Amino acid sequence: MAKIFKQQTDSTYFDYKDYKNLQRFVDIYGSIETRKKTGLTESQQRQLSRAIKRARHLALLPFVANN
Repeated sequence: MAKIFKQQTDSTYFDYKDYKNLQRFVDIYGSIETRKKTGLTESQQRQLSRAIKRARHLALLPFVANN
């Protein structure tokens, strides 16, 4: 399986308020992309998931997709 995001992200810090950047790492069903697809390190993936979960809790991102 090929990585979706071949280029490195500009910053290693993921901010929960930057929901437009976080949307790149959420698939069409609303789940967080895996490390294999994103190409992030373990610590970056943990920071990403933490930021996405915080954004969901504050209603900046949806929990599930609207189908």
